[in-house]
Amino acid sequence: MGKIIGITDDSRKVKPGMVFVAVKGKTTDGHNYIEEALKNGAEHVFGEMNFKNSKYTKVSDSRQKLGDLASEFYENPSKKLKIIGVTGTKGKTTTTHIIYHILTALKKKAGMVSSNMARIGNKEVDTGFHVTSPDVISLHKFLKEMVDAGCEYAVIEVSSHGIDQKRIAGVDFEVGVLTNIAPEHLDYHKTFREYRRVKMSFVNSCKFKVIAPKETTTNILPGKFNNLNVDVAVETVTKLGFDRKKALGTLESFELPKGRLDEIKNNLGFRIVIDFAHTPDSLEAVLTYLRSERKGKGKLISVFGCAGERDIKKRFKMGKVSVKLADFSVFTAEDPRSEDVNDILAKMVEGAKSVGGIDGKNFVRIPLRGEAVAFALSIAKKGDIVGFFGKGHETSMAYSACDASSNACKRFEHPWSDRTEIENYLHGTPDVSAVILAAGKGTRMRSQYPKVIHEICGRPMVSYTLENLRKAGIIDITAVVSFRKNLVINRIKGAVKIAYQKNPKGGTADAAKAGFKLISPNTKTLLIINGDDSAFYTPETIKKILEIHTDRERKLTFVSLMKENPTGLGRVIRRPDGLIAKIVEEKDATDAERKINEVNDGLYVFDKKWFSRNIEKVKKSAQGEYYLVDLIKLAIDQGDRMATYTLPNDDEWQGINTPEQLAEANRKMDKKLKGHN
Repeated sequence: MGKIIGITDDSRKVKPGMVFVAVKGKTTDGHNYIEEALKNGAEHVFGEMNFKNSKYTKVSDSRQKLGDLASEFYENPSKKLKIIGVTGTKGKTTTTHIIYHILTALKKKAGMVSSNMARIGNKEVDTGFHVTSPDVISLHKFLKEMVDAGCEYAVIEVSSHGIDQKRIAGVDFEVGVLTNIAPEHLDYHKTFREYRRVKMSFVNSCKFKVIAPKETTTNILPGKFNNLNVDVAVETVTKLGFDRKKALGTLESFELPKGRLDEIKNNLGFRIVIDFAHTPDSLEAVLTYLRSERKGKGKLISVFGCAGERDIKKRFKMGKVSVKLADFSVFTAEDPRSEDVNDILAKMVEGAKSVGGIDGKNFVRIPLRGEAVAFALSIAKKGDIVGFFGKGHETSMAYSACDASSNACKRFEHPWSDRTEIENYLHGTPDVSAVILAAGKGTRMRSQYPKVIHEICGRPMVSYTLENLRKAGIIDITAVVSFRKNLVINRIKGAVKIAYQKNPKGGTADAAKAGFKLISPNTKTLLIINGDDSAFYTPETIKKILEIHTDRERKLTFVSLMKENPTGLGRVIRRPDGLIAKIVEEKDATDAERKINEVNDGLYVFDKKWFSRNIEKVKKSAQGEYYLVDLIKLAIDQGDRMATYTLPNDDEWQGINTPEQLAEANRKMDKKLKGHN
């Protein structure tokens, strides 16, 4: 081989001078891309199949070869470090962080790779979504950077997937640490015996092994489970030659990792805790601890879900555990992937009912996690503890969109953070209410389902509207439903109030009036938004519209946008001085008016009192409907102060009335999500 400039197992990344290793994965086989890799200029290719080419070498184990090559390419960094690998069912991340903290507090230069991040010197590196052990090439690269930074030690969190898929191949471990073993990832390993075998194969392969005790008398960190982590971490550094007393002394300054018993301070009189607990055992441990922390008549509220495409047996067990230990449980989404979240919740409910749980009394199911967060915080009282479990430090939620004809699914990582969602609620604006118009049938969609629950990248389109309103700080939200209303309610229920439009053909003003009846009495400002065209609004834009409305003391503010081809939309007609003259529907417009590109996009902000006085003045149209747009004409005729906010980016509005427009929305959201990730 000539000079090698890099190693990869992705043929698309191959450049001249790189080595490609063909690895067979769960859904893709790298051997199918050997010719593509050679065409892209691969210096050499390794794989397990027979292939005739002077640049190809057959090996018995591609994954092991990939690790060995990566180690060699990065100058065998693991041989220049003392590496501690931490595995187990629960406590891996915390134990990894404790060991790292002790080493650095004792003035030793160390690096760390955990499910939260990689830390190299003073630099933190994101290791990706839902990842404990990074890919083997990245791992060796991190180790090389640690060597270059002068590190003597590296602490690496090791998952069972990482062991089985040889993502730690080529790494020379000094110490293997086992925190505990309980049934987990059985969707992957199939049996607990196999899961245990994989874990122990790693621990037994290390020069030294340390296994955590089952009991502890240590009381340094909150919770027995965390003090068991302390014990095994201290035992580990003692094996490396450090003084036990000094190691324990360093923990006075230790802070738990992000997303582990992570408390959010507030002035509402109840405690809010985020934790990564996502197994029956870890949920039981954290709930037992939090239960002991309750004061007086305070209740423990548990909010969590179970991941899609993962061990289905956990769902029953976790529903059971939560109802036994928490006073109230909220079952919600946690990375549903290609599964229907309501199917997952149904299994959790079975577990809850097995120990006397009663739906609506001591547990509820709320499929949208954002609505679950808002609901739990809305019912919390002084002295309560509200725990949010399963997501911890993670910054995305995995949904999939599946093609019924081919059964193929595409995965999407949507931005998500429990902490951010909670803080948005805590810092929300109490005098602003929103009404989402979600009653439409959507005849042109050629579907039996209500339009707003058609999915964009795996999620109901109206869920984006709800999420963006909450991110904009709006706490009081009402959704107006009508056509097949229960289907909509089952997808969005939670903190959102539900209003019913009796006449589904009553028009937008009639729907808004139904929603208006449920808004908070403290409301001063009312925002009305369509649930079928608002998925792409940013929270920042919503905040800006509200700010303009309030600062300018307007009675009505509506949003317009410039459309190159505004077919089907009402045109905004302005006077020579730039003020609004009227809005004319396309069917009523003159030829000259149809050439206007500024259109009304259907988002309105009203002074609550003004809306209350004027909504009854809206007249029935010739088609028998009541239109919100008529309030603009009323404001003009009455000389009331009105403002227009023109969207600076028309990408934030996406009308969806046909399957073709829904397909376009999916492409657009896919692109947006890729940009975020």
